[in-house]
Amino acid sequence: MQRRNTFLAASALLLTATCTFNPRVDPTQLDCKDDNGCPSGYRCVGVVGNNPGFCCNRPDAAACYAPADGAALDVRPTDAPAASPDGSNPQDLSSASEVRQAPDVNTADRPGTQVPDSSAPGLDAISDLAGTGGTMGTGDAGSTDAPVATGGVDAADAPASTGGTGAGGTGGTATGVGGTTTVGGTTTVGGTTTAGGTTTAGGTTSAAGSTGTSTWGTPVTGGPTGSGFAATVAVDSGNTVGTIGPDFAGFSYEKTHIMNGSLTGTNTNMIALYKLLGSPMMRLGANDVEVCTWAGQGTAPAQPNGQPFNTKVTTGGVDQLCGFLAAAGSKAIYGVNFQSNDVTASTAEATYVMGKCPSSIVAIEIGSEPDKFGSWSAQQTQYEKFATSILAIQGALIAGPGCTTGSYSSFSVPFADSESAKYGSKLTLLTQHSYVAGAGTASATAANLQTVITKLTDIFTTMQGAATRDNIPNGYRMGECNTFSGHGQQGVSDTLIAGLWAIDYMFEVARHGGSGVNFHGGETGMDGTVPFYYEPIKELNGVVVQVQPEYYGMLLFAQAGTGPMVSTTVTTSAQYFTAWAIKANGFTSVVLDNKDAANGVSATVDLGAAVSGASAIYLQGTPAGSLRPAAGNVTFAGAQVTAAGGWNRNPPYIQTTSGNTVSVFVPPASAAVVRVFQ
Repeated sequence: MQRRNTFLAASALLLTATCTFNPRVDPTQLDCKDDNGCPSGYRCVGVVGNNPGFCCNRPDAAACYAPADGAALDVRPTDAPAASPDGSNPQDLSSASEVRQAPDVNTADRPGTQVPDSSAPGLDAISDLAGTGGTMGTGDAGSTDAPVATGGVDAADAPASTGGTGAGGTGGTATGVGGTTTVGGTTTVGGTTTAGGTTTAGGTTSAAGSTGTSTWGTPVTGGPTGSGFAATVAVDSGNTVGTIGPDFAGFSYEKTHIMNGSLTGTNTNMIALYKLLGSPMMRLGANDVEVCTWAGQGTAPAQPNGQPFNTKVTTGGVDQLCGFLAAAGSKAIYGVNFQSNDVTASTAEATYVMGKCPSSIVAIEIGSEPDKFGSWSAQQTQYEKFATSILAIQGALIAGPGCTTGSYSSFSVPFADSESAKYGSKLTLLTQHSYVAGAGTASATAANLQTVITKLTDIFTTMQGAATRDNIPNGYRMGECNTFSGHGQQGVSDTLIAGLWAIDYMFEVARHGGSGVNFHGGETGMDGTVPFYYEPIKELNGVVVQVQPEYYGMLLFAQAGTGPMVSTTVTTSAQYFTAWAIKANGFTSVVLDNKDAANGVSATVDLGAAVSGASAIYLQGTPAGSLRPAAGNVTFAGAQVTAAGGWNRNPPYIQTTSGNTVSVFVPPASAAVVRVFQ
């Protein structure tokens, strides 16, 4: 199944109408209240209570734009083409356990809470697609405890002074020493550094082939230019190292999310954002699963709402969740309470869920991070009471154990061995959590996101081994993950580097045999009082208000397509450059990720067979060469993603081809997905 994008042809007509608004991130700033406030052929979507919404010509199309109040409305006619389906590491200074704020369940083992920064994160205007952004603050590099101030510059985030620039830039000279780069399962030592202009392989330049251009877009000339480190990327199409399915990239939520009127079949904004990624898998549970209890028959909020969040789960809340999953075309791992030790209540909840939308439920997950409450041997008997009772429900399967970062070997492995032996294929999925480090620590820096640290790849290797040895049907999945536990580091987890890191994280999981990842998020007031900074989609009072940089990394991953992931071998002196490849439907996608803030990379990609054409789209931020632009200053394919799920993207840029190779320049602090036809 191919991915979905919402590219609208550049030739679409522009109409002028009287319905205007100032496009802001917060939906309460938009001014269409009903269809009468929109041009002919458009309808008003995303209205919540008294809050206005967007004028759109289809539920998952781009929102209508106007540059300012009173200006002419820039819209596209109803016969515009519809969206079509398409498919050396920093030192690890973190502790083994998560520091996400834990629920109050009377245990001394719970981690402490992160002290939030006193300043709230701002919401950047989404209309400034090509703005220059504000002046970068100086900040303190790697301060020990205090969160890094938004816009500050750390050692990994110096403005680009030697690398190439964006489209039309002249670039500079990059120098350095040889190094070792490990990508796609192959380690290559050495490499050279070059100075001067853009690397090209010579020969002719051609546009991408006809297959797939209707969804990818018709390539045009232009795109980033510059100079920097030289890199060669050898793609071995015959060596499959993993598989990427349409639900690989997903979301994880606190259990209280089910009762705030957000996850419903009428939340067109959230549904559109899901569909833009394909069919992402949801995981519902986390710390709040242990404070939520089953209340049985009851209603759910008619409108989205905020804190205090309801911990009494009702049939109405489940009904809304099932409606959302059906509308989004997604499935969920559904969590039930374990620590309250009420087998009857959790079984009753699972029974209702499986009766309501069995085809939308991947598995029932019993509790979350049980290792914080004791060893597996100490909890096995009680866990199996829950598992046996739940597995008696028709169609029910279980997933678990969902342990913290440091317990993958001591808890997750013996769990997999014993429960697969006891329940066989009914343990359908092994789940594990991981974070790079704890928020508020010296390790919560942009520098620690420039690579996927060994601590994490060791987890992937161990989980792959357990899932394979125990014949777990759907292998393992990183069921809760993100940058820094404790809801993320402000000024790092909510900036471009988080999106660039997420790309590598997903490919590393795939390379190590994983079936997917779920990036965690929530609203302030869920899982305690600490604000969330790392969530891919920001919500306020149950309403989508902004797409975060991490979501852009997920979107780039989705645009690469689905299918076998094949090995790549990178030879370069660029320390923070990685390359990945997917054999998609009719083409090969090559993802080039440059997490160096100072140096561009001139990459020559060798496909091993004649190339007929190639084109690329880029994930970038403003100012160029910074790892830490916030959401309002990040674009993918030259456009931002709106809170309504609109992505009015630009066409891809033609890349130089010669023989078996494609030449691509990747600016500092950016990533590219290159579609290659052969």
